[in-house]
Amino acid sequence: MPAFITGARGHDFGRHSPADLLSAIGQAGFACTQLAYTKAVEGVKSYADVTPALVAATKEAAAQTGVQIAVYGTYVELSYVDEDRRKAEVAKVLSQIGNAKILGARCMGSETTPMAKQPGVSRKDAQEALLRSLSEILPACEEAGVLFGIECVYHHAMNTPEATKMVLDTIASPNLRIICDLANYIGAENAALDAQRRIWDKVGSWYGDKICAVHFKGVAFKPDGSHYSTSLEDSVIDYAGGFAMLRQLPQASLPVLREEAVPARAASDIAFMEQFYK
Repeated sequence: MPAFITGARGHDFGRHSPADLLSAIGQAGFACTQLAYTKAVEGVKSYADVTPALVAATKEAAAQTGVQIAVYGTYVELSYVDEDRRKAEVAKVLSQIGNAKILGARCMGSETTPMAKQPGVSRKDAQEALLRSLSEILPACEEAGVLFGIECVYHHAMNTPEATKMVLDTIASPNLRIICDLANYIGAENAALDAQRRIWDKVGSWYGDKICAVHFKGVAFKPDGSHYSTSLEDSVIDYAGGFAMLRQLPQASLPVLREEAVPARAASDIAFMEQFYK
């Protein structure tokens, strides 16, 4: 069973200097974070603003606070079918591999592009674009010894366990990993407990050993099927079943990152999350 390490997404704490950001995360009771410079650090508008001095300051802050960089967040659109746009997004990732390595991040991470960002594009075409992007990113990650995690999301290009398995099998890189957000597998039509349990079975048996991080948030559904964020206590997600699967995995440890964290609620959120670890 992995040792689960409770953390939080950095940009839920607002924009700060690396020292102030990691200090706030640690003081809230979290041991690790998902750091996205363009969303969480003051003065960073693009990856061009991520300087060697900033990375060095972040590394020092992590050492001083003891807050580990679990995921180096690169929020990019890997499934654009327009080749110029797609290649520009890939270039962002390639520019950050060295920084992820310097920071000792457990993995880099990205989602795979909402389908709504490309009206009229089929999911098949979006997934083919994703495969092209990953085929350009993973060789550089392998050379640097950096893991790259992608996240299955219900309304994105990679949206089901089946699609995730296809991507893993096609790319077949030892450095490709999966970020597992239980809530992001679920829509209104598969929110019933038995349907969720079938999804966890697929995730665990097909690629559970490839999971590099876990996201944790609350979700429920309106009568029209649209989803909305909730407290963890009010969520419809089957955390018990999801963690029953995660506890069977061979990883020595796994970060579990609270998304949409409210610092004032950190203590109750941590208690809620950690009840599922054993």
